[in-house]
Amino acid sequence: MNKVRKILLNILVTLLIYFLIYYLSHTLFHDYLFVWTAQNKYCYIWVLSFFLILMQKPVISYCITLGNVLGIFIGQYLGDHLRAVSMSKITQYSTAEERWHLSLHYGVLIWIIVIVLVSVIGFLYTIYTKKKSGHLKDT
Repeated sequence: MNKVRKILLNILVTLLIYFLIYYLSHTLFHDYLFVWTAQNKYCYIWVLSFFLILMQKPVISYCITLGNVLGIFIGQYLGDHLRAVSMSKITQYSTAEERWHLSLHYGVLIWIIVIVLVSVIGFLYTIYTKKKSGHLKDT
């Protein structure tokens, strides 16, 4: 029963985090990436988080959730900065293709990269802690 309680608590906390960022994306943050990720249901990354909790991998699940939240903020604001720098290179002689290319927002790409990086860190951390505690044998 203790295992079921722990799983339910982890699901509840993860669900609360996703609902909170979803709510904030619709009420407080009206920037590109906040709205895009909320409208696209965070590309259903939350399903992977819940699946990992059910597979008793809460650390990796929380890393994915943390990567999602951090990725949205970093992707939005770093993407805005990169876009502003690129758009400053547009001149009156720029072609339509150059204008399009220089006005791209890389927020979604940054968001995904942050999720992957934080997830890999969480995965390596779980391997390290299992190896340290003796649950993972050297091969």
